Amino acid sequence: MKYCTRASEGMPVISPEGIKRRVLGYGSKLMLVQFDFPAGVTAAWHNHPHEQVGYVVSGEIDFNLDGQAPLHLGPGDSYYVPPNAWHNVVTHSPSVLIDAFSPVREDFLAS
Repeated sequence: MKYCTRASEGMPVISPEGIKRRVLGYGSKLMLVQFDFPAGVTAAWHNHPHEQVGYVVSGEIDFNLDGQAPLHLGPGDSYYVPPNAWHNVVTHSPSVLIDAFSPVREDFLAS
């Protein structure tokens, strides 16, 4: 379990597109993760068995969920991803997203 993390501490995992990922905290069934996106990034379409709730801290994104019209989101907006649903985001400006996952993303702890 990770009870407390400062976002400025520790090394983030950085994707080839320049997306920074930091695990902020987790317990046995819930995980909180911060994503920092550069502008102009199209994240790969993906799915996972976890429920996901996200919050746009800053920036401007298009949130895409398979079978739904794209949503243009900004600071203060949120989104939900059901388990196994295909989804991605496209960033229009540098963006910070906070996502909660249940259950814990074990793959994020291994990298």
